[in-house]
Amino acid sequence: MNAAAPPPIAPGAVPILGHIPHLARNPLAFFQQLQRYGPLTRIRLGSRAAYVVTQPDLVRRMLIHDHKSFDKGGPLYDKVRAVTGNGLITCPAHEHSRQRPLMQPAFHPARFPRYTEIMRDSVAEVCDTWRPGQTVPLTQELLRLTALVTSRTLVSAPQGAPAAAQVAESFPAIAQGLYWRMMIPGSVFPKIPFPVNRRFDRHFALTRAALDDVITHYRTTEADYGDLLSMVVAACEEEPDPQEAVYDQVVTILAAGMETTAATTVWMLRLLSRHPHVMAKVQAELDDVLEGRLPGHDDIPLLPYTQNVLTETLRLYPSGWLVSRVATADVHWEAGHIPAGADVFFSPYALHRVPEIFPDPEFFDPDRWSPERATTVQRQGFLGFGAGRRKCIGDDFGITGATIAVATILSRWRLHHKRTSSKPTPRIVLMPPPTPAVLEPRPVRRLSQLGGGPR
Repeated sequence: MNAAAPPPIAPGAVPILGHIPHLARNPLAFFQQLQRYGPLTRIRLGSRAAYVVTQPDLVRRMLIHDHKSFDKGGPLYDKVRAVTGNGLITCPAHEHSRQRPLMQPAFHPARFPRYTEIMRDSVAEVCDTWRPGQTVPLTQELLRLTALVTSRTLVSAPQGAPAAAQVAESFPAIAQGLYWRMMIPGSVFPKIPFPVNRRFDRHFALTRAALDDVITHYRTTEADYGDLLSMVVAACEEEPDPQEAVYDQVVTILAAGMETTAATTVWMLRLLSRHPHVMAKVQAELDDVLEGRLPGHDDIPLLPYTQNVLTETLRLYPSGWLVSRVATADVHWEAGHIPAGADVFFSPYALHRVPEIFPDPEFFDPDRWSPERATTVQRQGFLGFGAGRRKCIGDDFGITGATIAVATILSRWRLHHKRTSSKPTPRIVLMPPPTPAVLEPRPVRRLSQLGGGPR
């Protein structure tokens, strides 16, 4: 293909709306089927053209080698910034180089033993409210759990707990409304009083008020809580609008730290319930390592199979199922030409299902991540946390949180999942469907029953 030629446009666009009806019906299938049209494809969002990268190696080129030609911005990110502010996730590259060092100390490995202890105690606190025979809605329970963890680690003042709880309650409605505002071009849709917009407006107002309260407390007190927010407040006091600058980072922390970890943990528990042989191996590993106690920071490296299950869960159900960039300059690839200012998308959900990289891609196979089987191409094809300079700063925090949650829950309980839909709900985060589970206490098998010592 001539490097100056535009890539092919996907079939199925309709007048005025373009491909929006396909996105409304089944966005996951829509992005997955774009692979058949080539490594780079055009779609239409209303009258606006967008570009979709459908091969992992080309995505890595975009995020790593050609990163200066792509940035976070354009009409789609403008809509996200209206909600989440101009924090670390949404800020453009020239601000990211300033903001990331500000946030990095909170995610230093030296802090993780303390974080792990808080995660473990928070999971135990939630599990202590469960009763044998009770049916619990797992998504809501895990959101409650991650709200506790986030409020106690990254925003640790007592005044932070109500704000975290409000975000946990409101973020699903905010994320659903924001997704549709991103997908539907123009500024008219948010003003139409559809139920999705009314829910969005109400929950956004409640969340903003709760966060403003906790930020005001941090800015007016002389106490240093030793958490991320204390550092951010101190660093942002020289900004033109300190309150707004701190808000941008706080909402980033809470939104990114709660719903993503909650969703991943629920997906993992759902997959284990559907694969009893995998569940048995996870429980045996937990019994062998933990011997009935709660997990700690030093136990995580001793749970390699549980880690493989988590990685495979993120392959099948990546939280960030759709990612966008804007081209900052004309890009000339062999796959096609991308003009400056164009929106560019890639879908980790679709990319993780490329059979040439992940054989039998729909099959849940944790062993594909074992040292004997995992290949370099496979590891590079995994984009659950992005890649390059904008790789998720909280990847280890999220992995640790999900591992501690699953280890604690499955050490104590058998979860009998009620039969529900298995269809994901694409929002900003790929959410599981309602997941009610009946609780049964689980006796712990001691080493004498396992027939061996620690691995």
